[in-house]
Amino acid sequence: MTEQSEGWRAGDLAVCISNIGWWNETTHEAADGPEAEQVVRVRKVYVGIAEYGPGEPGLEFDEWPNEVYPARSFDRINPDHTAADDAEIVALIKSVSVRARA
Repeated sequence: MTEQSEGWRAGDLAVCISNIGWWNETTHEAADGPEAEQVVRVRKVYVGIAEYGPGEPGLEFDEWPNEVYPARSFDRINPDHTAADDAEIVALIKSVSVRARA
């Protein structure tokens, strides 16, 4: 399993790194799906889908429900929590919220 396909969860944001298009294995026709550099939200994660290889996660997205794409075609976007942990920024946000209500 590649580093980019490990640990996927519902709710993750992913950016498509594939620019070759999508193919429906059942109908053998071109299929709709994310375009290169498009950001999508993971709805469900499936593990062990045979057509992707043993242990390779398949990802279903909010934008394409009931379609599953190989995780190797996406990079997970890791949120930056450092700004949210900064006490100065939290205080600033709280003061803006208080002023907005007044």
